[in-house]
Amino acid sequence: MKNKNLIKLTKIMGNHVYLFYASIAISIISSVVSLGAYLNVYYVVKEMLTAKNGLTEPVVDNMTQYGWNAVLYVSVAFALYGLALLLSHIVAFNTVAKYRIQLIYHMKALPLGYFQKNQTGKLRKLVEKNTEEVEHYIAHQVPDMAQALTTPIAFLVLIFIFDWRLSLVCLIPVIIGFILLRFMMGGESEKFLEQYQAASTSMGNDVVEYVRGISVVKVFGQTVFSFKVFNKAIENYRDFTIKYALSMRNAMSGYIVCVYGIFAFLIPATIIFFNYKHNQVDMLLSYIFFAIFTPLVAFMLMRIMESSYKAMIIFNAMDNLESTIYSAQPLPARNSLKIYGKYNVKFENVTFTYEGMTNQAIQELTFESPSNSVTAIVGPSGSGKSTIFNLITRFYDIDEGNLTIGDIDVRDLEYDDLMSNISYVFQETKLFKMSLLENIRFYRPDASIEEVELAVDQAQCREIVNKMPQGLETVFGTKGVYLSGGEIQRIAIARAILKDAPIVLLDEATAFSDAENEYKIQKALNSVMKGKTVLMIAHRLSTITHADQILVMDAGSLIERGKHDELIALDGIYAKMYRNYQESVSWKIGVTG
Repeated sequence: MKNKNLIKLTKIMGNHVYLFYASIAISIISSVVSLGAYLNVYYVVKEMLTAKNGLTEPVVDNMTQYGWNAVLYVSVAFALYGLALLLSHIVAFNTVAKYRIQLIYHMKALPLGYFQKNQTGKLRKLVEKNTEEVEHYIAHQVPDMAQALTTPIAFLVLIFIFDWRLSLVCLIPVIIGFILLRFMMGGESEKFLEQYQAASTSMGNDVVEYVRGISVVKVFGQTVFSFKVFNKAIENYRDFTIKYALSMRNAMSGYIVCVYGIFAFLIPATIIFFNYKHNQVDMLLSYIFFAIFTPLVAFMLMRIMESSYKAMIIFNAMDNLESTIYSAQPLPARNSLKIYGKYNVKFENVTFTYEGMTNQAIQELTFESPSNSVTAIVGPSGSGKSTIFNLITRFYDIDEGNLTIGDIDVRDLEYDDLMSNISYVFQETKLFKMSLLENIRFYRPDASIEEVELAVDQAQCREIVNKMPQGLETVFGTKGVYLSGGEIQRIAIARAILKDAPIVLLDEATAFSDAENEYKIQKALNSVMKGKTVLMIAHRLSTITHADQILVMDAGSLIERGKHDELIALDGIYAKMYRNYQESVSWKIGVTG
């Protein structure tokens, strides 16, 4: 799995892969060069201890030369390491940018049904947090790992040349340390890491949901404990973290003792290997030589552990991206056809069931919405109204039957062409944190300012634009620039007018508007609906009395169909719904009977 992820990263790097390898090579050279500084420090001490006539001028000159040599080696090593980091950061920034673009393009091609099944917080963390881990790994951990692996190897070669007996003694704690490191980074630890990231992701998802519902929490004077799922996620994360830390404490303690306790092995070995009475200077020099280099090795071994842990994190993060995002595939177009001229929408014996559900959301539905007509869809919650829109836009694919636009099966249409021919005004519209001009131009970034101004007027948005500090250039969501729900809906309608798609889907566009906004939204909708194939979901039945046909849905089935007057005369479900609606409109507080 690690090799697969490394290969994928190098492919994403493209031409920058050569800078990546150069960064590793330069980091290795930097590591080897840095050993020269330690050697020269040892030579300074040796000169001082072996000077038979004291610190004479030649001795001092030699010590000074060794000192300057050490400074030179350190300077060159730091310069090389800095260059390695510069190259690795260039690679990291470019690679993560490409990786994120790939993810976004892949997600853009996924049916929106995928996003209805996956929480926003989870996807945001996957794309943002996990790619940040990849960036940090390439920018820092790869050159650090190259240094951390090179230094102990070069050190072993050096110390074996100097004294093979003490070298073997040094190897004992190093080998034990690596065994413990392997235990900490082994299969069980990888499972722990997966569970840790799952717990972290779950808590992140619930944080997003909690923040979204914070107004309800404050209004009703509740605490975080009222959000049982969120509270449970925090407790699970806490319990798992404690469990993981406790499971690693013995191995981690042993690793630290071995890495930093090499001195404890060296002291008795040095005394044993050298005759204390006759070879005091040699014994001291040998100990000093190893004393100078072993802290460096200890430091590098700790960096190896850190880099290994980081590698586990980023490879696990990439696996999560693969399993969660890349495992979902775009709905394929069977024949890559395009819509030409005809924009009628037809359902023929369509049946559909949501994944994981047993009840059919749509049952053998048959109807046609002709070009240049308005079809209204009504019914109680869960009757299948929104599912009809989901199927038209291919958020999901039908299970049985035929669904066509312009007499072409939607599964044969190129997805981009399908969406370019549909304007969808959602019940809860979102504006992006960009200027109003960019929000309105979102579907047509090449639209002229004159076309935008016309759409603004037709959507009854002129007063909204006029009250903004910079007019259309005002950035939504900054410096206190916010709009009401009805105003946001009118901006969304302006966006749909500017797109000028031949098919318009309206999902209760007036649901959350007050009386003034509802009137203006209705005027705006008249502009967007002219000459279009319009399907609209309606709860306010007064808005659909002039529809060309009204479809009454219940439990996924089409119960009634006809014009408003025809359905009233039928005195069925629609007539009852309309009477109830009129009663609710005329109801006033404190008035009975």
